[in-house]
Amino acid sequence: SPEAMLAAVDAGVPLLVHTPHYGWLTDEQAKRVAAAGVLTLSCTAFGVPLFDAFRQDNVPTFRDGKRWPDDIIDGEGRGREAGYKAVNARTLWDNGVVYGFGTDTGYLPVKGLAQELKPLNLMFSTKDLVKLMGPHSAAFVQMSNDIGTLEPGKLADIVIFPANPLDGYWNMLNATIVIKGGEVVVDKRANKPLDTARGKR
Repeated sequence: SPEAMLAAVDAGVPLLVHTPHYGWLTDEQAKRVAAAGVLTLSCTAFGVPLFDAFRQDNVPTFRDGKRWPDDIIDGEGRGREAGYKAVNARTLWDNGVVYGFGTDTGYLPVKGLAQELKPLNLMFSTKDLVKLMGPHSAAFVQMSNDIGTLEPGKLADIVIFPANPLDGYWNMLNATIVIKGGEVVVDKRANKPLDTARGKR
């Protein structure tokens, strides 16, 4: 809840891993979070209906496979958590909180990525999403000097997509090339060059 978030801020907690629900954050509350320098992750998909992760029948479920919205943990009813989280996310962002990407789903990671990006897409531009997932998330894990942006001296951890992610978040769901520490670890190009380090295509 917004009240629990502010209690954590007042207690000196530097990092929060969930956007609050159980009520709307005010600009004044969000400014308190920003002024305290508390970094926050999204986890906005908490109350959003999930399809085709646990069942293949187009019936909405909660993130654990139980019924949506009836079985949302400590839910207030009718899935209103989905609305609280998305709007509160934007309120935090607009008031200067360093807001990064996070999810706590227990199913296939690419589905978790897609599920988290859906509600974020409601409230954030694709440019915002890139900033949220890059430098803001790097700041949250205390690695701004190493990751989060493409700069000389930083780790060469790079994901290359087949289409421009600024054209839609869905373009972030299918990596063509993944580079980890400067080494290509995934290459899905049809006519890829020989990987000399591994001696194979």
